[in-house]
Amino acid sequence: MIVNPLDNPLFLPTAYRFAAILLTILPIILVIARRRLRSLGHDVLFQRWLSWAVIGPLYLCSVLAGEAFLTGLVILATFLGLREYAQLVELPNRYRTVLLAMGLMAAPVAAFSLEVFALLPPLLLIIATLQPLAFGDLRTGVRHLAFAALGWGYIAWFLAHLILIGEHVQGGSGLLVAMGLGVAMSDVGAFTVGKLLGRHKLLPRVSPNKTWEGVAGNFAGAYLGVALTHYALPDSGFLPLMIALPLVISVGAIWGDLVESAIKREFQAKDAGTWLPGFGGLLDRIDSLLIVAPLTYYVARILS
Repeated sequence: MIVNPLDNPLFLPTAYRFAAILLTILPIILVIARRRLRSLGHDVLFQRWLSWAVIGPLYLCSVLAGEAFLTGLVILATFLGLREYAQLVELPNRYRTVLLAMGLMAAPVAAFSLEVFALLPPLLLIIATLQPLAFGDLRTGVRHLAFAALGWGYIAWFLAHLILIGEHVQGGSGLLVAMGLGVAMSDVGAFTVGKLLGRHKLLPRVSPNKTWEGVAGNFAGAYLGVALTHYALPDSGFLPLMIALPLVISVGAIWGDLVESAIKREFQAKDAGTWLPGFGGLLDRIDSLLIVAPLTYYVARILS
């Protein structure tokens, strides 16, 4: 189903708040970068601001435009994420092809049937075990299979929970709006507070730049983001969600960031990609969402 997102009562208040956040942050970035304004386009903070200025409206419109657009957004993110992941973990081309084909099934199945979606992981895993045998890859086949299976669950299956929230949780589109801004603000809070005040390392062997001060900024940003979009939360379970959702976002964002960092450290990579200004690759941007989405779905189902 496709609807006009402008007709949704959540669109305008969310768009106003998001625009206000962007306009508030921009002067701060300009002050910080005042001595290098001629090279502002290369400043990491400004690049991140530009990326958010594009990602935010795209996410909001997709969430409020109906099931077809949300499914399309998840399919696109799944494709790009799996492609970056396959390159990051050095999967051979034949494993990449199978991973992409199986990965792109998750979102449409989630939109079609919750019951079939629940059966998808074991069925695909059974089929996937044939790969090392069919390819005759007896030296590294099991290792490649393990990384491919991890990538499918970590990216395709986890991301498809966005569709489950939108379709199988009461007030799901509003919950996605609040969750989206909460994740964005948690990222901004962690980055800003960590850069300005970060002194105490969180897990230096996994992610050298993560600090406990950044964790505090993460929590503050998540609670601020959810508070700004409180009107979008469903009436059923409103108060428990107001309390629990920022906590879920904060924990999930840190968790997801560290998981991706651990994968990148194993393969000695700084970023999962290079095409997204200020962030690296798409995986570097959605690593928080990968964990937050399924956690939010199951917590929302429990609370409702």
